Amino acid sequence: MKLLAIALLALLAGCATPQSPSESVFQAKTAHAVALRSAVAYRELPPCAKAPQPCRDPAIVAQLQKADKVADAALDSAENAVRTPGFGQAVISSAITAAQAALAAFVSITDTLRSR
Repeated sequence: MKLLAIALLALLAGCATPQSPSESVFQAKTAHAVALRSAVAYRELPPCAKAPQPCRDPAIVAQLQKADKVADAALDSAENAVRTPGFGQAVISSAITAAQAALAAFVSITDTLRSR
């Protein structure tokens, strides 16, 4: 799990610099998949009211679901932008920036799960 977190941080920090907008979207989708694994593992824990630590907090699960929904939609929009001929570079760049921001919000929540 720690190795996955390091790989995710490297992607987000730009260590693996994409060569094209398509690569940027692909890297963001990969980072999303890594973060999603942590979120799913947390969601599968027993409820805190019924089990000792580690357990899941329904409020955190709700935050994860909301952040994942936003990130997923933004990533899909960015993917559509890079795959659709005729979109200008400004639109593509804006879609990628929005996707990366939504992903960063999702990742920040999943990062707090590791400290629990």
